[in-house]
Amino acid sequence: MNPELSRSDASRNRVAAIRPTILFVTAFALNVTPHEIAHAIAGYLLGFNSTIFQMWVNPDAADATPGRLAIIAVIGPFFSLMVGTACFVLYERQFKERTSGLAFLMIGIVGIYSFLGPLVGAALGGDFHIAFGFLNISTTAGYIASAIGLVLLAYFMYRMGQELLRWAPPEFGRVKAVACTTLAPWLIGTFLVLLVYWPLPRFLIGSSLTGSVFWLFAVVGAAINFSGRQPVRTLSYFTHADVVLTVGALLMVRLLVNGIRLAH
Repeated sequence: MNPELSRSDASRNRVAAIRPTILFVTAFALNVTPHEIAHAIAGYLLGFNSTIFQMWVNPDAADATPGRLAIIAVIGPFFSLMVGTACFVLYERQFKERTSGLAFLMIGIVGIYSFLGPLVGAALGGDFHIAFGFLNISTTAGYIASAIGLVLLAYFMYRMGQELLRWAPPEFGRVKAVACTTLAPWLIGTFLVLLVYWPLPRFLIGSSLTGSVFWLFAVVGAAINFSGRQPVRTLSYFTHADVVLTVGALLMVRLLVNGIRLAH
């Protein structure tokens, strides 16, 4: 065996193993912060000023009608759904077998997750819960919406675990493949997200941790379907686009740490 070739393969596998975690952090930043910006822009267009932070918005909407406040609340999740769906469609149609495909897949996953997660919380807390309260929607309807979101998010993440598994090096066994494609993005990625977004209010730290638990279904989906996986044909190395997206996403987050005022 050629030692240089072995070292090259080992290096490629290490890159492939950490890439899903890095792109998870990038995808989170490219979804969650614009999600908050969408709230702020909606408020601005409805006539209200606000201050945008990296993971939340402080609107000056004391005089807003309940209907307008509901619009501001739901615009964020629907923006995330739009971004996530667009990236997932691009992934399926154009990038599924390209090295750059993993970035599209991860942004698609986090975007759709950022819609279904608030839907799960319709009866408990979050954007849809806030909107339902402003619109005086019944508690029963909130629980029904939460139940629908619960089923959809669990199924979606199970399927995404199968898809993410394709991005593990073909040489990896079940444990390494599942760990690098789903478990590490969930556990290590969430820790890195909190680090990148620091400082955060305590309630956002807790919600970020508890809100990530549905990644467990991705881990299960990857583990169960390991024997039937079909690895991507391209090498899973970092691309120039990965670097640009990651640097741009991190700069956007850090720019908003002290807040930016959006005012008329």
